This record gives sequence, structure tokens and C-alpha cells, in this order.
Amino acid sequence: MATTIDGDGEIARGQRARALLDDPLVVAALAAIERDCVEEWRRTPARDIEARERLWLMLKLAERFRRHFESHVESGRLAGERVASIERERRFRLG
Repeated sequence: MATTIDGDGEIARGQRARALLDDPLVVAALAAIERDCVEEWRRTPARDIEARERLWLMLKLAERFRRHFESHVESGRLAGERVASIERERRFRLG
């Protein structure tokens, strides 16, 4: 039964992560960060290595932020499959 309780928590986190990733404000914020970084990078002189490095790190951070929530979505999906499998097994044994 512990798997179900833990699974329920993972499922809930995955659902919340999906809701955040689908939230128009979050989508717009990440798109704006990425767009602004790329635009600023294009305007940055090639000799300004520090600025280019900073912009690259900002892009990587936005990517890491998104991947963090996507990993919760995937964990929630897998937990949902585990819980469903446990329920099917339980019903099969009872039926």
C-alpha cells in the first residue's frame, strides 16, 4: 500500500508540474527569456566573450528549469502506470 501512497504523491507532483509548464504565464516567461537571450547574443560583439558566456548560461538555466518540471511530469506518469498496474493485479486476485 505504501507504493500507492507514494505513487499518489508522485502523480500529484507530475500533474502540478504539467499545469505549471502549460501555464500561459510560465510559457510566455520562458519564451521571453530565450528570445531576449538570443536577441542580445546577436547584438553582442564577438569579442565580448563574458557577455556571450553569461547569455549562454541564462539559456541553459531556462532549459534546466523546464527539464526539472518535465522530469516530475514523467515521474508522475510512471507512478500512474505503477498504481494502475497494482490496482489491476489487486482486482485480478480478488476477482
